[in-house]
Amino acid sequence: MNELDIIKIISKNLSYSNGVEKGIGDDCAVFKFENQHLVVTTDMMFKSTHFPSILTPFQIGMRVVTANVSDIAAMCAKPLGMVISMGFDNPKKTFIDEMSKGINFISKEYGCPIAGGDTNKAPELTLSGTAFGITDNPIYRGGIIGEDICITGDVGKVNCALKLLEMKDKGILGNIEFEKTMSEFPRIMKKLAEPKARVKEGLLLNKIITSCCDISDGLSKDLNYTGNFEINSKNLLNSVSEDVIEFCEKFDMDLLKTVLKSGEEFELLFTTPDFKKAEEKLKDINSVTKIGKVVESGKTVDGKSVELEGYVHKW
Repeated sequence: MNELDIIKIISKNLSYSNGVEKGIGDDCAVFKFENQHLVVTTDMMFKSTHFPSILTPFQIGMRVVTANVSDIAAMCAKPLGMVISMGFDNPKKTFIDEMSKGINFISKEYGCPIAGGDTNKAPELTLSGTAFGITDNPIYRGGIIGEDICITGDVGKVNCALKLLEMKDKGILGNIEFEKTMSEFPRIMKKLAEPKARVKEGLLLNKIITSCCDISDGLSKDLNYTGNFEINSKNLLNSVSEDVIEFCEKFDMDLLKTVLKSGEEFELLFTTPDFKKAEEKLKDINSVTKIGKVVESGKTVDGKSVELEGYVHKW
């Protein structure tokens, strides 16, 4: 089974939804209170699958907050706060000290205070966050036919960084060459180690976009949430940074596939009837690229069907 199979079984049995405006199937659950909406998300992370070996304890702390707050940003909501449950196998004081400093540092940046949580013993480091946000207009997944599909920032860096770690783990790159390559591509490694949730972008885009999600499982997989789509590869690749292009050339990687498969970027993927207005709104904080359109049928790049590749938990 994979996580989609499990979610399908669970969803079938969760019939009681009194008071829930939006349940399973979006970045956050949504509850309406008079003229405001409370949005809630949770994300669980394990050392063996979610924390690359190059991460410091400080960066691990940042990551668990960012992953949760990114879902709040995808609803175009303002973060209210967060609780974090922590499982430790063999905790060391220095690790916990540095990790909690990372949590505090990034929570201040997002305006999302850590209000509590739980601690317990676990077979490996396990961090599970639950974040809360508020908005008068939650933005859900699912675009409208004819609208532009856009992304903030650029995509591809994280896939390149993970590929570099994979080459080291498989012995394709020795330690010296690995360290040298990391120093050649610092911005690629930084986006893996210290991604940012696009909170300001989400708040500014609210009211002018019709759907939104964050790019977490892989661009081609997350595009599914816009509905049917036609992506223009030239437009998409025009947004890709020079260091990603250079990295793909250096290691003979297909640039388009690298970009489409890249996840945990935490950029916003959204649809809008007015790309220029979205671009203008974000001109001082982030770039916006129009990469395609929502269409009546089909899921294609340059007219060719695309495989919806991305990360799915499997058992």
